[in-house]
Amino acid sequence: MMTLLLVVIWVGVAAIGLASSAALERHMRLATRADRPELLPPRARWGGGRAYPPARALTARAIAGFARLTRRRISVTDHQRVLRGAARMLGCGSLVLGIAMLPIAGTWSGQLDQPIVPVDLPNGLTVLGVLLLLVAFARVAVGLSERNPWSRIGSARQASRSIAGVALLVIVIAPLAIDAGSMRLHEIVMDQQRAIIPLDWLLATIGADWSEALRGWPLPSWNLFVQPLTALLFVPAMALWTASPRVDDPASGTIGLAGLGLDADATDLYWSRLDARLSNVLTAGLFVTLFLGAGAIPFVSPQALVMAASPYIGTGLPQIAVTGLYIATFVTKLVCVLWIAARLGRAAAATRDDRALRLATRRLMPVAWANLLLVAAITLWLEGAAGGAG
Repeated sequence: MMTLLLVVIWVGVAAIGLASSAALERHMRLATRADRPELLPPRARWGGGRAYPPARALTARAIAGFARLTRRRISVTDHQRVLRGAARMLGCGSLVLGIAMLPIAGTWSGQLDQPIVPVDLPNGLTVLGVLLLLVAFARVAVGLSERNPWSRIGSARQASRSIAGVALLVIVIAPLAIDAGSMRLHEIVMDQQRAIIPLDWLLATIGADWSEALRGWPLPSWNLFVQPLTALLFVPAMALWTASPRVDDPASGTIGLAGLGLDADATDLYWSRLDARLSNVLTAGLFVTLFLGAGAIPFVSPQALVMAASPYIGTGLPQIAVTGLYIATFVTKLVCVLWIAARLGRAAAATRDDRALRLATRRLMPVAWANLLLVAAITLWLEGAAGGAG
């Protein structure tokens, strides 16, 4: 029963993420600049005017999308149907497993060693890296399974971006494992619940009344605050991996010459969009987990909430309420990260693959190595200072 409940919760959160990604994707594609009203296309609920943009017809578009799946499949000569089907299953399955590893529900009543998660692995970061490689391999296989040579060129572009993205990502997330002393996602999240050590030490050194009052409301050591450079490097690293090899770019709506889906039918396009949106949800969920403390709320202790309510209604209902609050907070952060990512994707210019790879290998990787060495040195210094003080 507990396993079924976990599956329902994770499927619900993933569905919210998929719906938010699809809505933001279309909204950003149809958005216009306020200083260029002449670029506003004529819109209406079903086309023809400016009163109701098509982005409002979410239900109609969802029904139409499922209706297209009932069409008869198009048979294209020289398509490798078996290879493409196996690649779709491998890619989507890896993405679903990665989402299942996210600590969406936190811990039971705030306990340290009771994570509520379907898949809790001691080497979670390593497994996530392997899953990202499997997804990249699946996308390349999909491109090779199509007849069109331009699709195969798109798969080669995807392979180069994925290799550079995963290599950069390994160097970027290494400081997080060093700081937390573990590669388990749950322990990385719990490490972000403590107060920021330098700030707490500074307030304790001052010793004034106002500093002691501030120590009673400790700012959590989210990695976004503690390691801002790591958070900044995480964005382009994941952007290289999540870059869709489709010919119809979901962010801008442009049609590229080389890419996947040149001979795709409605079913193939549906699975391509699902793969791209699952990638966005996994990326946003990883950012929330690794840098925003998952579902934790600043200045709010789950144990304190349960203890405050237990004399009146017991401990069972408060624990369930705290878990629901944790899930709601995680979903809120997830949607906010998706919205910010959509805005950045809309504002940023699209770069060529060669320039993106040159930026990753010649600019970002040296900065990531320097950040890794800096975090390792600071961690060793803090451990030495703590050992000397003890």
